[in-house]
Amino acid sequence: MRDLYSISEVAEAFGLTVATLRFYEERGLVRHSERRGRVRYYRRADLARLAYAQLWHEDGLLTLAETSAIVDSDRLGDRLALIAGQRDALRERIGRLERAVGVLTHMLDCRTDRALECPMTGTYIRGRVDAALDGTPEPTGFWPEGFAGAAGDCAPAPASARPARTACPASPASHADPARPASPARSVGDEQLLALTRDLVSATAKVRERACGTIGDLARSFDRREVRTLASLLASTAVLEQDADCLESELNALGELATTGLFEVGDIAALRRLPRASVRPADAEHLDRLTAEYL
Repeated sequence: MRDLYSISEVAEAFGLTVATLRFYEERGLVRHSERRGRVRYYRRADLARLAYAQLWHEDGLLTLAETSAIVDSDRLGDRLALIAGQRDALRERIGRLERAVGVLTHMLDCRTDRALECPMTGTYIRGRVDAALDGTPEPTGFWPEGFAGAAGDCAPAPASARPARTACPASPASHADPARPASPARSVGDEQLLALTRDLVSATAKVRERACGTIGDLARSFDRREVRTLASLLASTAVLEQDADCLESELNALGELATTGLFEVGDIAALRRLPRASVRPADAEHLDRLTAEYL
């Protein structure tokens, strides 16, 4: 087994550019063992520090400054405080992303001619106007009080108030099959949910495929919020997918989530844009089942 690697070999192995690796050295995140001419060389033991830095910077989403503080920290209290702060910030970001997914999903399905005539969108926008002008509390979420379901059904306005074609069609609150066993409604936690969502949008096909397999294995361990978040993201990635094996994995993962009965028609509405010609015959059954049941 080799123990000495050039800077270009290390950069390629860790998915970095040589310039980035040099920058990491300047920040103290990795140290080379020796030079031969102008080329830096690293021993295998030196690269444990680099992998540890990547754990915090890439998997933990810390800044390089925060990563340096973690890597160089010998004080447990300081390290835990920084980690806890980043975890809380990521949980808040997940909440914002979930609201954004809900807003965009509703906008895709809403069939009002004018957005502000939609009872759901209009209520939310009026609340923001009131908050800005009157100093009242801002709406805490896009779904106004009084709409059913976690995502809320867009209730049609009274027929006397507008033409029938402008109403947002009410969607079923859930497509749970009474014959299916109830989901245990547990939770894998925000950290694992974030890791799965990051892997689903990875540029690497194998990472996306592995994430789909994990989702399928854990389908019965997700709570309603997690199922809806993952189903929406899987539907969107399937539409954009260029790798046939990944598309198969994404549809399989959606099929496993469908068995929980916890996501709604709007969560996978993006599948309407998936060209059937791009789906292999062996995978068409999964797509047909999802579209027949939900769309």
